[in-house]
Amino acid sequence: MDEDDIRDFLVQNPDYFQKNPELLGLIEVPHATGAAVSLVERQVSVLRDRNVDLRHRLRDLGSTAKDNDQMFADTRKLVLGLLPANNLAELESALIAVLRDAFDIEYASLTLFEEADGHSDPVRRVPESQLKGKLGSLLARGSAGCGALRAEDFSFLFPGAKIVGSAAIALIQNDGKSLGAIAVGSSNANHYDSNMGTLFLEFAAEVIAGLLIRLDRS
Repeated sequence: MDEDDIRDFLVQNPDYFQKNPELLGLIEVPHATGAAVSLVERQVSVLRDRNVDLRHRLRDLGSTAKDNDQMFADTRKLVLGLLPANNLAELESALIAVLRDAFDIEYASLTLFEEADGHSDPVRRVPESQLKGKLGSLLARGSAGCGALRAEDFSFLFPGAKIVGSAAIALIQNDGKSLGAIAVGSSNANHYDSNMGTLFLEFAAEVIAGLLIRLDRS
């Protein structure tokens, strides 16, 4: 009888050691420390490691669930804060209020892509080419992005704030057309770095796009 025969026998008789428990204490297997341990001790060690791994997985699941709950709560705050707006001025005011008060964001802005002339509301309008020309570095990867800004560009995005800072920006789009952009900013030039995710800001831009279409039709 060779090793293969023994392995096949144990596979075909998984209850062998249950019927012969006294053998478990006699079988020795190598341990990571280099010492020999009994099969029982080895099984205990394996189970202990599995238990630690399971606890880590459960902790990660709990952390993910907590993050998802927070994301839902943040989304709810945003949507409920914007829905009552009846015109562009109210929409801009509500957006900035929600972002600053509910999310403790230092700077926030809404910009529409149109010529500035001929509008009675105070919502800021600039040509799309002008914004993309100044902030193209933030949008190099697509319709949203983050990064540090020079004082001149920061002031363009957040009028009146003549400081070096950082910002996250997302284009407001509908059917492939860019309607404008929303942005959040910080006086800390490292706060919104280029590796930061923009999922929530992109969602906010989608909500704004829907509301702009609704207001345009009303």
